[in-house]
Amino acid sequence: MSAEFDLKRSCFGDFMKILVVDDEPIIGSETSEYLSLHGYVSDHCHSCDAAMEILSSDPDIRLVITDLRMPEKDGFTLIEATQPLQRHIEFIVVTGHGGKDEAINAVRTGVSEFLAKPVNHFELLKAVKNAAQKIADHDHELSVKSSLQGKVFAGEKKIDRLLGNLDTSYAELTYCLATASEYKDPETGQHISRIGSYAALIAGLMGWTERKVEMIRLAAPLHDIGKIGTPDSILLKPGKLGDVELRVMRTHSSIGHSILSQSTSPVLKMAANIALAHHERWDGSGYPNGLSAEEIPVEAAITALADVYDALRSKRPYKPALDHRTTCDILLYGDGRTEAKHFSPELLQIFKENHDKFDEIYESMRDQAVSC
Repeated sequence: MSAEFDLKRSCFGDFMKILVVDDEPIIGSETSEYLSLHGYVSDHCHSCDAAMEILSSDPDIRLVITDLRMPEKDGFTLIEATQPLQRHIEFIVVTGHGGKDEAINAVRTGVSEFLAKPVNHFELLKAVKNAAQKIADHDHELSVKSSLQGKVFAGEKKIDRLLGNLDTSYAELTYCLATASEYKDPETGQHISRIGSYAALIAGLMGWTERKVEMIRLAAPLHDIGKIGTPDSILLKPGKLGDVELRVMRTHSSIGHSILSQSTSPVLKMAANIALAHHERWDGSGYPNGLSAEEIPVEAAITALADVYDALRSKRPYKPALDHRTTCDILLYGDGRTEAKHFSPELLQIFKENHDKFDEIYESMRDQAVSC
């Protein structure tokens, strides 16, 4: 075997083939034979359907040289039809009728080269070599990514083992930090525990991983940590707050974010997002930044719904506790102050379908002592 042949095979790897597709059998056969004479493993066929049958049955084919205009189905149809195949395929498009628009379309579909008929053999070989390099680069990148993912997975497993014994202590520390804010507002009782449970329930129903569900269970109770910086005269005022007092009260979101964002912990980073945005509303009428819809971090949107549900159920100096059914009606249909448009429609639907589980959480944690 010649050195030239070895070089060309190495561009593709050990088991890589070219498929030539042309509705003119003579051209397809001649092109395939020409490539074979220059060391490439090549096959040919005469239609899009035949090409798909060959490509589906032979995973070693990674480069397709196809005519653009063919009866029934054209070259672009072939390119689109190969998308579901579980491998990367490069395309070289050749045509005797190609214009500027077709060339632009070919580039947009990701073809490696666009050549005009009659094809110059030197240009064809150059295009094949370039395509081979693209395939080699793609496979190398995929190999590197796979290797890195394996290392990351192994690293995560090692970290999980190392932190396994610390998880309980970390959870307790997070709970104590959340409880610190509640000592500023003792009427809320088991509020922080319930918020974590509601949030974890919603996240689980959304399909979050077990790890992320546990993260929001720890992070959501920290939503009001910024109350540490709110004066008692405002926080514990039984009546309606004045405009200035309301502005001061609302700073607890930014204060909480400032406290929690100092950490590199994934849980506390999530908690920082929650602290800052749990008073934002889906319709953009919330605070502190007037975010709306998907601008609101999903963990904050989840906690917002959990927080309002629990607030409505709980007795406060300025309001009586509401029963579960009344609370559901307010969240789903509004009462003039709290409106359905304040919440993510997806989260409201989850709540509507699983509201009884919220009631179970509230009842199971009603009037239990909070200590740290």
